[in-house]
Amino acid sequence: MTSPLLVFIVGFIATPALALKFRPNPAVQFRQTLENINDLSYYGNITVGGQHLTGIFDTGSIELAVLSGECASMCGDQRKPLYNHSASSSYLHGNYTLSLSYGSGDLSGEEAYDTLQIGPFVAPTAPFWEIVYAQMPLLSTSDFQSIVGLGPIPDAVSMLEPGSNDSHAYALALGSLNFTNLRFSFCLGKDEGSPGYLTWNDLSLDTIPQAFTTLEVKGSNYWMAKLEDVQIGTGPLACTTGCGAVLDSGTSLIAVPSDAKLAFEMQLRDVISDCSKMEELPAFRFKLNGVQYALPADSYLATISGTPPEEVVRSFQPKNTTACQLSMMTIQLSSSLGETWILGMPFFREFYTVFEQRKPGQPPRMHTALTDSLCQPMGTTNTTSLGGTGHRQGLRHINVSKLRLPPWVRTTRAVKRINESSRFGHPETEARFRYKK
Repeated sequence: MTSPLLVFIVGFIATPALALKFRPNPAVQFRQTLENINDLSYYGNITVGGQHLTGIFDTGSIELAVLSGECASMCGDQRKPLYNHSASSSYLHGNYTLSLSYGSGDLSGEEAYDTLQIGPFVAPTAPFWEIVYAQMPLLSTSDFQSIVGLGPIPDAVSMLEPGSNDSHAYALALGSLNFTNLRFSFCLGKDEGSPGYLTWNDLSLDTIPQAFTTLEVKGSNYWMAKLEDVQIGTGPLACTTGCGAVLDSGTSLIAVPSDAKLAFEMQLRDVISDCSKMEELPAFRFKLNGVQYALPADSYLATISGTPPEEVVRSFQPKNTTACQLSMMTIQLSSSLGETWILGMPFFREFYTVFEQRKPGQPPRMHTALTDSLCQPMGTTNTTSLGGTGHRQGLRHINVSKLRLPPWVRTTRAVKRINESSRFGHPETEARFRYKK
């Protein structure tokens, strides 16, 4: 059973190819530190109209959304100021309103433009959606004010520009910043509480290309590869005929289909009651596009506390606060590659991952390298067994009340199909309305 994406557009229709008209930004690499929140979320800073805002950098969407002080309720933690367009001399108001309906609530944004800055990169008139209405209880306790979309930009899309009548245009953060090369990377520190890093204009592919393994994105508007031969210990566990795996920095844990989680539990029934000897626990092994990868035991085992949020309560119910437990969420997603998994934050603690946007004649690609203790790519790699050899001294503790699924995943009893042909790159949207005011 699938959940189709419904798209409704009223207005002038045009589909010119993406054209970046902002002046070029410096050809430099900028490493941005991401604040670690409970090992389950990572936030970074952006500046919009001279105002410093906290942002989620989301590889599952492509547009910039900013929570506005014009929003009367449910737009964020009021202890942190939201964006105030009246305080900016460079603010411009656009013609369109965008309404999004998610499984967890509704958002409404207005077309807007302002100066956007991330580190040394500046766009003088960057488009974004100024969120002025929210019927989404999740946001009322959030401590971020923006969502920066970093997903693969689809072919032949246009970017919102002031005065445009193009109702198909997008508020592209990457397009507006006009990087010299459309590469960025994620790496998360291995130690509990350590920060993460987002590197813009990442140059490591040029300086140490031998460290990286390249994965082409497989037929999707997501950073997705083909997943095969999932194992813990010896013998096949799941995906013997192939699945899809989305590499998503915004998902707190590894998320798997329910039948795969059951297989994990059965395979581990003799060890998950005693995790005192981490070095003896098996690695989580799998192939991405035919290349062997592995993650250490603390990627799938943890001690648990807290009450899980509604989005994952059916699939993730802690038993107590001391026992070693399987720390995987369940999802029911399908794609052209089969059942779909999410390799979330545990993947980025083991692998320095560079995301490269599509170029003419070349699909988007991901490049992975083993990461060292400083969250830098190691200079050499062993392509026959990537990762999974290092072990922390103890288990990571997880408070499941703070868990994050990406906004494009809606928990449901039925299997939801990722809409890979969506021009909007937002298959979480049950209905999307864009209309001229």
